Amino acid sequence: MGWRYRVGQFLGRLGARPTDEDLRLASEVLPPKALALFRTMAPGDQRHSLRVLRRLRGEGHCGPILEQAALLHDVGKAGAGLTLAHRSLTVILERVAPAFLQRLAGPAPRGWRRPFHAHLHHAEIGAARVAEAGCDPLVVALVRYHDRGAWPEGLAAWQADLDALRRADGRE
Repeated sequence: MGWRYRVGQFLGRLGARPTDEDLRLASEVLPPKALALFRTMAPGDQRHSLRVLRRLRGEGHCGPILEQAALLHDVGKAGAGLTLAHRSLTVILERVAPAFLQRLAGPAPRGWRRPFHAHLHHAEIGAARVAEAGCDPLVVALVRYHDRGAWPEGLAAWQADLDALRRADGRE
């Protein structure tokens, strides 16, 4: 992701709140437990996820599995105290000192390291939460692998959906 994208993302999160229309759209796509999970996300993450969903629809990628994954792909960041300052520092460190960021995040999601850990491991954390909410296993898989480039063996048939989600999320 380029710096221009990241600056826009940062500015877009300032004061971002989902509208009533946004929340209606989310409630149309997500089953009740998944919607409750979506609502645990920071307002900026909710808006981002809704933009990802709308990009997918605009590109002609529709279907309940991919749409649910679009709304829930960043749910692993929810509740971790991940502020704009943490997000900004993490983006910078990912570029200039990724090994330091790994050490900073630490092996356990506790204390002051928790936001960094959540940012780096949000896909796995989110996949566990989405599974707990009873979502389809393919939604869980899309959330788990959205920040990686490819599926593990056996799920390659869904590569086009993973690629579409990554593009809409700004990862490609």
